[in-house]
Amino acid sequence: MPPVSESAAAPPASPAARLFAALPDAVVSATFLVVWIAPLALGERAVRNALLTMLVEFVLMHASGMLGGVAFDRQRPRATRLTVLAGFTAFYGIFIAAFALAFDALWPVAVFGWLILGKFAGVFARHGHAAGEARRMQAEWAASAACYVGGVFLTVMLPLPRLGMSQSLQPAFGLTGSGVWVDEPHRVVAFGALYFATLAWMKWRARPPGRAELPS
Repeated sequence: MPPVSESAAAPPASPAARLFAALPDAVVSATFLVVWIAPLALGERAVRNALLTMLVEFVLMHASGMLGGVAFDRQRPRATRLTVLAGFTAFYGIFIAAFALAFDALWPVAVFGWLILGKFAGVFARHGHAAGEARRMQAEWAASAACYVGGVFLTVMLPLPRLGMSQSLQPAFGLTGSGVWVDEPHRVVAFGALYFATLAWMKWRARPPGRAELPS
């Protein structure tokens, strides 16, 4: 009997499971789309929160790749993994704290804390297919990184409609500082809508982590 590859051994996830995985990103994408069309419909801070979300997402995306790899590395002792996780937590926490102070918002800290809690829980949990989970997380990290970099490039270089984010309305957004995302905030909002929609689509199409090859 010939060996069965990982992709062939892994059955497709149920539609309900794939919908559950994709729904959060789809909701965020839809929220960005609403802000793009009607920037004040969700409050005066909606555009600022959208910009902050994409900054925080960059840190969380990078942190997920690093922390996930450590959490599922069963070749390292548990104490070593916890120590490394604590070090990474302190490092990434500096960036999150800076964002929270600059935008006068505490929710980035809460989101980051939830992520870290999940990674620390993974160190203590006993996973039957830790290698498969690690591969899945690495694949998701690589895909999200590619989407982020590609999305930034496309939404900065291409001409994009402002929709409801007119220049006359822009002073009401409360943005400070300088840069493309501040001077033309419709670009970061369009980026968020595209980025999270792509993540939702990938999770909808995803397969569960494969098992080891079956012997011939």
